[in-house]
Amino acid sequence: MKRLVALASLSLAVAGIFTTLSSAAFTGSTSINSNGVTVDKLANYFSVTPLNGTIASGNVDSLALDFGTVASARTFTSVFRVTNVSGAARTAILSLSNVPQVSSIFFAASGGTSVTLAAGASTTVSVTSSPTVAGRGIGTLRLALSGISWMYRDYSFRIDEAPEAPTAPAVVQKPAGRLDVSWTASTTVTNLAGYDVYRSTGGAYTKLTATPQGATTYVDTATTDGTSYTYKVTAVSSGSPVLTSLDSTTVTAAADASAPGNPTTIALANGGGAGSAYVNAGNAGSLSVSVTLPTGSKTTDLVKLTVSKGGSSVTATKAGPAGSGTITFTGVNVAALGDGALTLSANSTDLAGNISGTTSVAVTKDAVAPGAPTAVYTDNNNAVADVVSGAAEANAAIAVTRTLPGPTTAYPTTATSGGTYAVNVAATAGKNNPAIAVTYTVTATDAAGNTSATTTLNFNDTK
Repeated sequence: MKRLVALASLSLAVAGIFTTLSSAAFTGSTSINSNGVTVDKLANYFSVTPLNGTIASGNVDSLALDFGTVASARTFTSVFRVTNVSGAARTAILSLSNVPQVSSIFFAASGGTSVTLAAGASTTVSVTSSPTVAGRGIGTLRLALSGISWMYRDYSFRIDEAPEAPTAPAVVQKPAGRLDVSWTASTTVTNLAGYDVYRSTGGAYTKLTATPQGATTYVDTATTDGTSYTYKVTAVSSGSPVLTSLDSTTVTAAADASAPGNPTTIALANGGGAGSAYVNAGNAGSLSVSVTLPTGSKTTDLVKLTVSKGGSSVTATKAGPAGSGTITFTGVNVAALGDGALTLSANSTDLAGNISGTTSVAVTKDAVAPGAPTAVYTDNNNAVADVVSGAAEANAAIAVTRTLPGPTTAYPTTATSGGTYAVNVAATAGKNNPAIAVTYTVTATDAAGNTSATTTLNFNDTK
């Protein structure tokens, strides 16, 4: 009011410079009608009451929020209360600026950033921190009255959000005592510097990483054979301050630098000829090989059998026995390997990948059957025994069998080194007098157990 009077007086003074005023100008009314000015503020509509004293302080005019360090993403419920203190329904609006470490802020009554409160009604405000953004967030929270653009208050807001912890690590034993640790990445992707790896042998943990590493694997070679190690991992934020996640869960494994013992024996289990010493036509497509392992072998060991000739080979694997024992490989197909000397080799690999020495033996593959022998029947007219003779593979076992008349009778013999054979058979009364049908079959079997096609002798015998 004083300002208005002063302005009026000044106007008259200025006018007087240019105009001579009459006495009436000074005796006229100089009063000015009064004007009402209304002063408004947010406190006339809402009150603010801190509910979490470690986070919130102040009131509707001076609220301040400081969440400190948040170890992992979470929702803070009932941080403060907003109450409608006016005489009519009012709508309150929340907005947060420059704090990406917070994923949402909301009124409990609506679940959103806007809520309409009846006169005297109230609701609480909750805050959810982000599982993907770490680091320090400093910004402004605004509480506003809907419908009046200038009716609001801005409050300070601060939070230090740590990265989310990585998942439980896994560890894999490797040869020479190496232990490979791996884990699934933290859900934090913004302001993540990397990971720190810690190791313990039963006491305090030692950090293995000088600086946070970006990879989600760690190779530990500084181990002692037979020692068990426990690992845990944390995620570390970038920027300042440096914030560290909660520890992951732990995983334990023992370093293994000791190879299994060498296999002790290898032998054909279904070989042909000469005491199962050969691979022949009958077993080449489904060979069985037995391998004997020493004391200390484990069912987690992987035994590898290799059958080779020249540059070609066939392999098979099988779990080892518990302790010493023999395992048998079956169905090993070596038909594609050429005839001649085959090498059977075996070794063991443990879970860590340590490989034993290799034990080998040589066997012969002969999958070619002898040719069908020739056969001639000699009738000695009852003077002496009759004879079946002929030519066959040298040193082959010759099977001469009379099938007619029964009973079936075998007359075995062996071919000479020159490839001939002769064997006495039952005497007959004279083969040229047709009366009784007589049949002989002749086969040759070589040292590997391959048997030739059958040669058949048929004639009539008169007694």
